Amino acid sequence: MDGFTSVRDPLHARVLVLEDSATRLALCVIDQTSVFDDQIARTRDILRWVCSVEPSHCLVVASHTFSAPHIMPPERVPEHDRAKNALLGKAVDNAVEQAAVEAERTMRPARTGFGIGASRVNVQRDVPTPHGWWLGADDNGPVDGCVGVTRIEGEDGRPIAVLVNHAVQSSVMNGSVTQAGERQVTADLAGATSRRMEEAYGNGAVVLFLIGAAGDQAPCLTAVHTTVGKDGELRRTDAHEAGFALAEQLGERLADEAVRVGEAVRVGVPTVPLRVVNEQVKVPAQNPPADLHALRPTTRYDFTPDGMSEAPVVVARVGDTVLVGVQAELNACTGMAIRAASPFPGTCVVTMVNGAAKYMADARSYDRITYEAMNSRYAKGAAETVTARIADILRAL
Repeated sequence: MDGFTSVRDPLHARVLVLEDSATRLALCVIDQTSVFDDQIARTRDILRWVCSVEPSHCLVVASHTFSAPHIMPPERVPEHDRAKNALLGKAVDNAVEQAAVEAERTMRPARTGFGIGASRVNVQRDVPTPHGWWLGADDNGPVDGCVGVTRIEGEDGRPIAVLVNHAVQSSVMNGSVTQAGERQVTADLAGATSRRMEEAYGNGAVVLFLIGAAGDQAPCLTAVHTTVGKDGELRRTDAHEAGFALAEQLGERLADEAVRVGEAVRVGVPTVPLRVVNEQVKVPAQNPPADLHALRPTTRYDFTPDGMSEAPVVVARVGDTVLVGVQAELNACTGMAIRAASPFPGTCVVTMVNGAAKYMADARSYDRITYEAMNSRYAKGAAETVTARIADILRAL
């Protein structure tokens, strides 16, 4: 599927279930680029059946690796690929079910705590060129280096689960092929981070990578490097198999910082009940591009308004930590604005939650005509509207 011919490292589904006397909450992270509505529905059905968690209390998150076959709704799959697509979808369902069964089986009393660290495995990917803004690496651009770490440990002090929240796309190997021209499946940076931490902790601890507001945050090192020539044409180079070493190195850096932060976290039994708030926020919409692959750096672009749309938001409070989940891919400045407006020191902004909605860029991106602004069904002002409404929800909590 999608040109992938072999598996470099396996993809995973990871499930965490939390409960108090009145509420159950499930968090499921799946190593996929995006998780579409039909798969979200199946995942929620599995979590309800296995873990007795209502769909409204399930946060299903894509790790956003770009090096995995897309599992599409059946109606969007060419007939010759439908059988493969169905098999892959079933494989994900089976993995979710196995993870859910294990999460349910191993539930036990726990304490939680939150800590903040810093890492620079990410870089601002919007760069100015003579032909307009485009994708690259701008060391002087805005970067969100915050690493949010939620530690959940048992009564023996050992970690049961650790949530790592960082604004970076898991895309070191995006578009890369081997020297033989083959595409290899990999969980990429998110997988390398989780795998290293789980090996460090042992004892069955599960590490869930929660992608932050990473719409404009790329890995600082990638296998494929693209530049814009003087003629405006895009030129790319590929490190091929050597790129996997970059993913491992960045995963190691992020994992080591998350472990350091997690070991210093002060944990305790939450004194407030679990809370989950779901809301559809009305925001201005625009027509998305007719041909995504035709987008190029430009100084002129026709942003065409398309009335109003709804942006799903889910906020989950776990003790003094909150997970702010949105479908859309936010830019780093929006994620930082949400954290700045939050009354909770432990605030994790998580994107790619409960579906895929492409980008929701900040207002300045529309002025600059960035890739995120062009490749969006949300219009200028949507991100600021969502930020304001999330701030209201957090204050109410």
